[in-house]
Amino acid sequence: MVADDEELMRRFQGGDESAYEMLVDRNLDFVIRQARRYIRDLAGAEDVAQDVFFRVWKSKDRFRHAKSFRGWLSTMTSRIALNEIRTRSRKRWKPRSSLGSDEFESPGVDWVGGSDRSTDPDAELLREERIAMVNAAIEKLGEPARQVIYLHYFEQWPVPRIAENLGLTVAALKSVLFRARKKMLTDLEKYIDADKKDLPDE
Repeated sequence: MVADDEELMRRFQGGDESAYEMLVDRNLDFVIRQARRYIRDLAGAEDVAQDVFFRVWKSKDRFRHAKSFRGWLSTMTSRIALNEIRTRSRKRWKPRSSLGSDEFESPGVDWVGGSDRSTDPDAELLREERIAMVNAAIEKLGEPARQVIYLHYFEQWPVPRIAENLGLTVAALKSVLFRARKKMLTDLEKYIDADKKDLPDE
């Protein structure tokens, strides 16, 4: 009789490393497919999968057999993939001078897909200060608001897709997005007003 994943995990917790290898072989494709729901490129998804199975190894004693192993694996994969998106996003955007007034407009950032090539020291310093301010506002949001901001504004996912991946209704997702944007606008209000004062008169 072929052992199920939960049985293999029990053996692994008991010290059977061959059971861990079987778990990896059996579930690797599943994890990569799950990761690619978030990470478009295969190489990135494979990196996420590697991290997932490393976490399985380190966290083996935390698994409880009343749980579904694949459910545990799926949750872990989603969290690690979302963290990867957030890491990538922080390296690939620069702020605008205003958050704008449209409900679903990007919260003060322009997607640039790479690093800024500015050679002006003053401009670079100002850019770094703005990035720090906006990033701090995002990090203060908590979950799932941070995930929603990164997926919608940086990865440009549509609302229904985010809702499906995070297990929310579209209405609930829109509510999270609205509250997150409102909180960011409040946190960055002083910065926005100061930035506007620096603009030349027309």
